[in-house]
Amino acid sequence: MKLSDWANVAEIASAVAVAVSLVYLGVGIRQNTTAVKAGTHQAMLDYGREQSELLVSNPEVARLVSKAESGPGQLDHVERAQFYEFTVWRLATWETAFLNHRAGLIDTEEWNLWDAYFRLLTIGKPGYEEFWRDNRSAYNRKFMEHVDELKSTIENENRHE
Repeated sequence: MKLSDWANVAEIASAVAVAVSLVYLGVGIRQNTTAVKAGTHQAMLDYGREQSELLVSNPEVARLVSKAESGPGQLDHVERAQFYEFTVWRLATWETAFLNHRAGLIDTEEWNLWDAYFRLLTIGKPGYEEFWRDNRSAYNRKFMEHVDELKSTIENENRHE
């Protein structure tokens, strides 16, 4: 074999090595993406579980949240502050799910489930309505628009019933 033949063989071997490396890199990236999505999913479950656990394990907190949800006018200053602090984390969890969906870390089907869950928990309940009116500007602009649109849609549906 001539030197030029050896050079051609080396070039082909090099190209194969690059292709194998790219395939290996692609598999690694896919596995990493799956791991990130699984971690995101677990974190969201943990956030939701912590809030539910607080309500289930602490009757005082459960009564406070129930009282606030039905009519924040019934709350004294301390109770309002407690409910607002609870609500900050409840809505931050919803906002996190929203942002994770926008970033591609939560697929549309999963996002729709989270969104429906938080809508059920908050939209149309006087305590959350008051909180949102007072604090909406503390949230991501796109998330604010999403919640405002949901509220508007639900209000329009209720008017037509």
